[in-house]
Amino acid sequence: MQAQRQQNAAREALVQAQGLYNGGSADAAMALLQDALSVAERASPPAPVAVQLSLVRELARMELAQGRAAAVLELLGRVEPLLAGQADLWAVRANAAQRLGRHQEAVQFYATALQTRPAEQRWLLGSAVSLAALGQLSQAAELAEKARAIGPVSKDVLGYLRQQGVALPDK
Repeated sequence: MQAQRQQNAAREALVQAQGLYNGGSADAAMALLQDALSVAERASPPAPVAVQLSLVRELARMELAQGRAAAVLELLGRVEPLLAGQADLWAVRANAAQRLGRHQEAVQFYATALQTRPAEQRWLLGSAVSLAALGQLSQAAELAEKARAIGPVSKDVLGYLRQQGVALPDK
């Protein structure tokens, strides 16, 4: 019964926040989600993990879309115990770290995401970019080639990796 109430409250908060966000009130939308997440975390017993994750996922999406990578990194670090098996959120965390130039963390977070979905091309390429930034060019090339084996890779991404010194053969 309480879990159902919590789920309904979270769903209502999500709908309201999305309405605010789409109406141009991004700050109000994110504040609403932060409040809803705080209530879900502090409830006794805490809201089910799925309820908390729905709020975390949407808040992280909005924060990243607003260019607030540090806020995303802080949020996902704070709720890390909820992230088990949530490959997409590990990849979001990696992307946020990457945007902040925290490439070693980005590589670690992408590796966690790739454990669940090893053929996710975007994450392979994201990891390759951070490895290249760290000067680990052969590992970057290996992941880029793995990504290319999955499907076409943007010429811009390949050009960027080559510019960083990653040796990639033409195909």
